[in-house]
Amino acid sequence: SNSHGEIVPGYATYLLDLGYRVVVFLTPDRIGEGLFSRMAHADLHIANLTQPQIRRLMRNDALSRAAGIMVTTLGKLPKTANRRPNLDAVLGAVPPIILLVDHDARAAIDHGVWDPQTITLARLNYRNANSQIVNPHVFGAVKDLKSKTGRTVFLMVGAAQAKRRNQDIVFDAALRLVADGQTNFQIRLVGKKGRMTIPPTLINHVIELGRVDFTTLYQEVEACDFILTAFQGDNDNHAFYRTTGTSGSFQLCYGFGRPCIVQKRFVAQTALTAGNSLIYDDDAQMYNAILRGITMTAADYNTLQTRMRNDAAVLRGQSLANLRALIHDSYHPGHPVF
Repeated sequence: SNSHGEIVPGYATYLLDLGYRVVVFLTPDRIGEGLFSRMAHADLHIANLTQPQIRRLMRNDALSRAAGIMVTTLGKLPKTANRRPNLDAVLGAVPPIILLVDHDARAAIDHGVWDPQTITLARLNYRNANSQIVNPHVFGAVKDLKSKTGRTVFLMVGAAQAKRRNQDIVFDAALRLVADGQTNFQIRLVGKKGRMTIPPTLINHVIELGRVDFTTLYQEVEACDFILTAFQGDNDNHAFYRTTGTSGSFQLCYGFGRPCIVQKRFVAQTALTAGNSLIYDDDAQMYNAILRGITMTAADYNTLQTRMRNDAAVLRGQSLANLRALIHDSYHPGHPVF
């Protein structure tokens, strides 16, 4: 798929942990971007296929020989007249297990067709709806804990956008830091360039990397000290991240053991806590959180990292248990391929 590729290595890992052989259908672009560049396993097979080839293969009756199929982006499937996923339009044969991952449950919940057996990455916080929580945050080999020395690096993935009104809070915080004599920091932005004008005072402190491939993204995450987010509790454009979805930035925090800087209203459905991240109350308090990150001792930073690693491990264990329970009734050892 062209969407949400970052979750695929994690789900593949969980299925491998459950004893399956896993075949991943990937387009050449995703393979070339290094999505699986840090993963290798004897039972993991990457199929390099174009989108038309994938669609034709899904219509092949041979698919019934697999133990199951996991669709990692349910939003890409066609819908029936009553807005349910139209699997008949996609699958030529139905394997014993069908796992569907949805990244935004709002529309299905609003239309009364939400299936609580659907997988989501985080707990839903919308109209009391339930789901199967399986959070994939495994990207392969990751370096040991990072030592905090010298300049503090904050990585922002997806970047702030003028149209979402949140670039100003990042710039405002950074300008205050410089004015207060705090200059030993850098904010690195991953995302489409040209969406903002960086104030001249911040040219040496805010670096636009543009869009990067997964290989580069993994390197940037390992090199940073904190993952910086700019979600705003009063911004309707950000409601998704605290109701029916989650953020890829959180996945990177879990997978690489990096503390997050995040507004308080966005942690309730996550594994982020005051013990593993720097959590602030409102827009103006972002300054305090970043300042704390810059001035934090190496020992305190190490504690944050260690707790993030430990909390992510708990989340991984819970996710694997939920996935095992979800497919348990349909498990067929004679068809050990996903």
